[in-house]
Amino acid sequence: MNRLISTDLAASLRRASPVRRGIIQASLLVMALIVTSGSGRAQRGPNFEVKNYVIDAQLLTSEHLISATARIDLIPNIDLTALNFELHSNLRVDKVTDPSGQDVNFKRDGLNLSVSLLNPLPAGKLSTITVKYGGLLNSADGSPVEGIKVAYIGPDGTYLLYPGRWFPVSGYGVNRFSATMNITVPSDEVVIASGKEALPERQPGQVTYSYVFDKESFPGTVIAGHYTAQPATAAGADIALYLKPGHEGLAASYGDTAAKILGFYSDIFSPLPDAHLAIVEIADDTVGGYTAPGLVALASRAVTNPVNYRLLSHEISHLWWRCLVSPASSNDAFLDEGLAEYSKALYIQQAAGDAAFEDLMRDTAVGALTHEEVAPIAQASQLHEFTPEYESIVFDKGAMVFHMLRWVIGDDAFHQTLKTLAQQYAWKSVSTDQFQRIAEKASKQELTFFFAQWVNSTGVPQFKRNWAVYRLQKGYQVVGKMQQDLDIFRMPVEVRVICQGSRPVTERIEMVGTTADFTIDTRTKPLRVLVDPASRILKFDDQTKYQVEMARADQLREQQAYLDAIRQYQDVLQINSNSSLAHYRLGDIHFLLRNYNAAMEEFRRSLDGDLNPKWIEVWAHLKLGEIFDATGQRDRALNEYQRALQTNDNTQGALDEANRYVQKPYKPQSQSSSAQSAPSSPAS
Repeated sequence: MNRLISTDLAASLRRASPVRRGIIQASLLVMALIVTSGSGRAQRGPNFEVKNYVIDAQLLTSEHLISATARIDLIPNIDLTALNFELHSNLRVDKVTDPSGQDVNFKRDGLNLSVSLLNPLPAGKLSTITVKYGGLLNSADGSPVEGIKVAYIGPDGTYLLYPGRWFPVSGYGVNRFSATMNITVPSDEVVIASGKEALPERQPGQVTYSYVFDKESFPGTVIAGHYTAQPATAAGADIALYLKPGHEGLAASYGDTAAKILGFYSDIFSPLPDAHLAIVEIADDTVGGYTAPGLVALASRAVTNPVNYRLLSHEISHLWWRCLVSPASSNDAFLDEGLAEYSKALYIQQAAGDAAFEDLMRDTAVGALTHEEVAPIAQASQLHEFTPEYESIVFDKGAMVFHMLRWVIGDDAFHQTLKTLAQQYAWKSVSTDQFQRIAEKASKQELTFFFAQWVNSTGVPQFKRNWAVYRLQKGYQVVGKMQQDLDIFRMPVEVRVICQGSRPVTERIEMVGTTADFTIDTRTKPLRVLVDPASRILKFDDQTKYQVEMARADQLREQQAYLDAIRQYQDVLQINSNSSLAHYRLGDIHFLLRNYNAAMEEFRRSLDGDLNPKWIEVWAHLKLGEIFDATGQRDRALNEYQRALQTNDNTQGALDEANRYVQKPYKPQSQSSSAQSAPSSPAS
């Protein structure tokens, strides 16, 4: 699943470009499958396991209504007289029947559906209950994921995503199941879901689509609307695209890109058991993307020209990491979202080169360090899924764990680990301990030290080094020592010596504990020594500390905690007083709060700083012009707009906006929207 920003969730998301925010939102939503919505702690079905659903649902799209019956096949672990499920709060339950067809008592409490049985369901034997229910799904009200519409029915298009709990579910993201979906819609609509499709059954004014997914996964998503299937033209790819009017022309490029991504992942992970993929465009008022078995849903804002292959590659990776293999518990969640993030990075390395890959991993490291100290990855269930802390630890640090594991065991063993994971645990769940054993077998080394340090513990190293240079008969010798503060640290560390007039000399040093010695011979005079120059290890250094503090400040700004954000940006300026970005952010907040004197001072300071990133120049002049317009100083405003135009930098439409205000003065609208047009992060 992917992460495109929605208006409702904007206050909950942190730093990042629009693309990055997109990936964040949808992936956070997926993790709602693994963590309960109320407490953020793991919820598993400890007393029973759902094996299969048969859902018959009629969608009255013009009225936003669903009327449904769900037959739930389950196996109790003990003799049971009570069952608990989660069901969308807006859906009423009409009745529940036991295996004999007898009505049984039930209770609704918000999201929770509790069923009381007169006759116990015997342990270890397949039993069935049936739930008849229905209701209105037309807004985010009552959504299991607060503030996000994840289950919607309407004439403009229907999306019933698994996180929407539009049918009774137990064990989010942990309890794998098969399903048959029989969905009836108006006769001019099409239904797309996971599984093998039967011929539609047409009746006057309506049509029923049936899909059977006979493997255990998470086939709980249904999409319906006025679609026309467009087969992808890519050779050897079984891809169908369902795009909305206006985007039909993008079918070929999306199909070709999806085929390349599928081919790449098939090579490094092993092919999917079923290679069919439907890519479906859904409305913009929900998540940016969602992946179910054989189905990728993308919001309209995510269907772009050129193709956003970063977002698409993350999304398609979930066909392996969650749909094919899923975490055994919420504490293993990095095996889903962290691995999906790193899979995206692997594709970017192949498609855009090493420089793009390294840039992405540096951004990922900053995200990981932003809240790394809050909890170990192995305690993800203690965090609420819709927080920056959860994202930092599960998504970003999770991706960094795979990046570091690749460095420790080597490319060949790492790729073999992923292949074995996909093959050995196909249609199953996997724990961190089981994954560790796969990596150990592939690499032929014991890796307890690695998982103890990076998955079960918090803390990252901050390297210091000192060295001396000795003249040899045929060159030079660098003798030095590395230091860091983590007692249990054990990792190979790359040390690079930059030399005068010749290529750098790089060596891999095994570091165990707080210190390690190194001796490196060079042909020409050594100039400086770098530790971990390729950023293969999650660590703190001066530049990273600045970026992390900026990220924390940006999070507070996104959450509209403006006074806290101001204090945090001021802390950033204690690290780097020349930061144009920190001054610009402060000016942006003061402008939003209409403290125009303070805003003007900060925008001018941003122009006197390092001008990194470059877009600050055009936007600072534009914001100064808006301040002068807002305070009735039209001539001074026009002067700033002209300065903005002279930059020839149209980042995020800055020149377009300047030209508009040259023609017509800027007028403040509302305190919540006056700063919305400015970039919230460097342009991607």
